[in-house]
Amino acid sequence: MNPNIYYNLSAENYHKADGISKSGLDQFRKSPAHYKHWLTAEREETPAMRLGTLTHMSVFQPEMYGDRVVIAPIVDRRTKEGKSIWEQFKADNEGKDIITHEEAQQIFSMTRAVRLHPVVKKLLDTGAAEVSLFAKVDGILMKGRLDYVTNETILDLKTTEDATPYGFAKSVANYRYHVQAAHYLALGKELGMNLTRFLFIAVEKEAPYAVAVYELDTADLMLAEAERQKQIAMLGNCIAFDSWPSYPSEVKTLSLPKWATSQNNQ
Repeated sequence: MNPNIYYNLSAENYHKADGISKSGLDQFRKSPAHYKHWLTAEREETPAMRLGTLTHMSVFQPEMYGDRVVIAPIVDRRTKEGKSIWEQFKADNEGKDIITHEEAQQIFSMTRAVRLHPVVKKLLDTGAAEVSLFAKVDGILMKGRLDYVTNETILDLKTTEDATPYGFAKSVANYRYHVQAAHYLALGKELGMNLTRFLFIAVEKEAPYAVAVYELDTADLMLAEAERQKQIAMLGNCIAFDSWPSYPSEVKTLSLPKWATSQNNQ
């Protein structure tokens, strides 16, 4: 068993552990100063992030979801009786994730849709959920937490507004999911894991909770890995010289994005 591959590491301990994740690389892409600040800044979980986390748990770790998630009672907390029921409910479920009936139905619907997809259904027969990887790349400790690993394939679940090929491709570009795929595959290779495929499971957050499974083409994956390696090299220089600049100090020429100029020409 490789000591740098963890199958039972909690999410809390993973996030506390040293190592640069894909999220860290995203911050570094803004500037080294943004990354340096991000390392110590408090991070608030947005409703979208919370929904995604709980949906991941429901899909890949249903037993944990059943133990940790409870549905809030429908009570009027403006009344004395309602306040009493609510406070007792919170006390009885301290440390658990409390969700509304609407949230529970949304998570259930997305989970059902994902698990019924023929590709996903087949791949979830065997494998491990929430696998944490740690590996040194050019002397820098990197880390990644894989949603699900089965045979030679990494499965990564994304909740989205639009799971069409065009819509989800925009999300991949906007959120740098392609770099995430390259990052996880590279970590697996460093650790001697035979991981050759990275599949995105895109599930829409509203009815009919449509699901699609995508795989990046080889050219885009190679570009993502080149971008990742460039960032790691730049990060190594920042660490070596303890220098964390933000944006360039000189005047730069700014150009409008192509979509803006094309609108003006219409």
